[in-house]
Amino acid sequence: MRSRKQMDVTLKGFILAAVLLLKSLSGCGSVVVSNPSPSLAPVSDRYFGMHVGFVTPGTPWPAVPFGTWRLWDADVTWKDLEPAKGAWNFSRLDSLIALGQQHNVDVILPLALTPQWASERPNEPSAYTPGAAAPPTNIHDWTNYVQTVAARYKGKIAFYEMGNEMNCKPMWTGTPEQIVALQQAAYTAIRSADPDARLISANLTTSNGLPLLHRLLELGYQNSADIIGYHFYVTPGQPEAIATLASSVTSRLNQHGVKKPLWNTETGWLPPDKFSSEDQAAAVVVRALLVARASGIDRFLWYEWDNHCCVSLFMTEADNATPARPAHAFASLQKWLVGSVLGPCAVDPNSTWSCNLTFSDGRHGLILWNPKGTAEVNEKLTWTPTELEDMYGNAMPTPSTPITVGEQPVMLCE
Repeated sequence: MRSRKQMDVTLKGFILAAVLLLKSLSGCGSVVVSNPSPSLAPVSDRYFGMHVGFVTPGTPWPAVPFGTWRLWDADVTWKDLEPAKGAWNFSRLDSLIALGQQHNVDVILPLALTPQWASERPNEPSAYTPGAAAPPTNIHDWTNYVQTVAARYKGKIAFYEMGNEMNCKPMWTGTPEQIVALQQAAYTAIRSADPDARLISANLTTSNGLPLLHRLLELGYQNSADIIGYHFYVTPGQPEAIATLASSVTSRLNQHGVKKPLWNTETGWLPPDKFSSEDQAAAVVVRALLVARASGIDRFLWYEWDNHCCVSLFMTEADNATPARPAHAFASLQKWLVGSVLGPCAVDPNSTWSCNLTFSDGRHGLILWNPKGTAEVNEKLTWTPTELEDMYGNAMPTPSTPITVGEQPVMLCE
């Protein structure tokens, strides 16, 4: 996404705890914000994903844990791998796949960006090189590309993804019908070369992608994908808007009877958004990941670790090595969530959000914040809070009533 950005738990008893809290906050005016069928599975470390492009020499492997790595803006698209017909260059992708194996992460490889020699419109402008947004003239060239890559990396690449933000003209200028045809060809080729690999559907982005999502569903694109991909960008705006966008996406999927996993394969924050402090930016990261998970999203790929040119929320300092406070919060949230069950999140009339948590040992937790400022919370739970942590995992004074919360999430726990 570099080029485009440059330019332009629920368990018995805890349900009752949540209800009691909501009543104490607002009587009967709270709204539950979650997928109608939220996952009751513990959060996996694979939920926490990252983009690392290694496009700046010297970028070391990130100093925070993550379980899924998407190779976008990593110079390993079709145009990079086959710059001339039949002339393959796998050296960079080989090295990145080896790095992923070394660090035990699932790799997502987007299948995207047509090389000029194969393009239906080779001189057409795109966000990348000329012709890259157009479909290939010959679908057999596409099939050969996918087949060749999937065979070479059998057992090494866990997931492939169809295109990138295909509702955006700088990324795709073909038709919905062509998307479906190319995705079906890719699905068949991958199944043939590596039956264990999975294909993520043609991903779309922002609320602007909803009309194309509707059309692709009408055309049956869901039948040639194992996972539904979407980019839940809501900038400029607050991360809580992810819940609204996720609801719109899942509503359309449900209308077509689609029960496949929904992944957020790319989200970050972009200009003109600005943050008054790293703590404010860190709060956005934590809230985005919480709201997305509670909305039924199974994986979340953050954009991007080593990017300072075209995003407004930085994970690292300028050296692309030293974690900034948002990265520390990203790592701390994993200690809260991984292995635990995150249940519904709710927002009350005062804009205070609450997310229920059940840890692997059966203890309860409750995450609270208010994106609009400070608010007092008089919690009434069926369990007794004994600890309060900030979003970096630091212990705070023993909780008392009422608790004052703000835009930085805190967690009450047993």
